[in-house]
Amino acid sequence: MSTEIRHFVLTQGGEIREFSSDEAALIAAGANRLPEYAERRLRYLQVSWDDEASTEMKIQTAGAAIRFDADGRMTEAVPPAEEEKISRFEHDTCVQWALRKVAVAPLTFH
Repeated sequence: MSTEIRHFVLTQGGEIREFSSDEAALIAAGANRLPEYAERRLRYLQVSWDDEASTEMKIQTAGAAIRFDADGRMTEAVPPAEEEKISRFEHDTCVQWALRKVAVAPLTFH
């Protein structure tokens, strides 16, 4: 059994961008720049689950606000302010996108 993790950055303009675990680790370490996010504070959502075969899948999510410096390097991750909260729609969209390749019919989201 292993844990699957997907990483999403959400902008105020409605963009949702997914990053692989390798990309996310480099971004978090400041080793990978994202110039398009320079001098911005964005929302982040991590979606994780265990990939064991089962009739029930337990999914965990965690959110944060992340800040980028003038060069597009991530400088901090903190709890989001009230106005930065991830909406239910954004949350469910990220979860459903993360699970798009592992879902088998019939699938019910609660």
